[in-house]
Amino acid sequence: MVMLSAAALERVRQAVEAAERNTDAEFVTVLAEAADGYWFIPTLWAAVIALLLPFALLLGPWWLSQWDVVFAQLLAFALLTALFRIGFLKRWLVPRAIKQARASNLAHRLFLELGVHRTAQGYGVLFFVSEAEHYVQLIADSGIDAQVDQAEWQRIVDRFTARVRDRQVEAGFLEAVAAVGDIMTRLAPATHSRDELPNRLVLL
Repeated sequence: MVMLSAAALERVRQAVEAAERNTDAEFVTVLAEAADGYWFIPTLWAAVIALLLPFALLLGPWWLSQWDVVFAQLLAFALLTALFRIGFLKRWLVPRAIKQARASNLAHRLFLELGVHRTAQGYGVLFFVSEAEHYVQLIADSGIDAQVDQAEWQRIVDRFTARVRDRQVEAGFLEAVAAVGDIMTRLAPATHSRDELPNRLVLL
């Protein structure tokens, strides 16, 4: 997982606090190591290969009994299941569409679980990053989202991903927080000092 120092996490928290200072909106940031364990699909790959193994064995020069084939299948399944649980192999075996869908699902689930949808005037915004899927999403509640062109959110996401590619993760978070803060201040200027949601970067 991307490692941010305690000092970096504190700077992100302070940036969120500063972004909320002049707005009634609430901003929550999340950094997840992965959106899912993805155990099912690698195991399915191992099962399919094990099932096809007898056909490969029949093409070989070996004289094998029925029990030899069964043992070879079980051994192949066990070994491949263990092999496919290695991080980079597991991620490679899972189709990109599934990884994107799982990450988006987690982002929307956290939007609800963290209470971003429960702000007084629908002014909650979630900035979600999942490292394993290389997935970034901004989700805003109705009070903010209805007033923002999606291209504006996308520019913030694109700028963040460019920073991450340059290994400037902290700078990416700080820039994204400041950019979202500018939008929130423009659309929902402060009328009270209530702080409804945590300002720290939520790590999963």
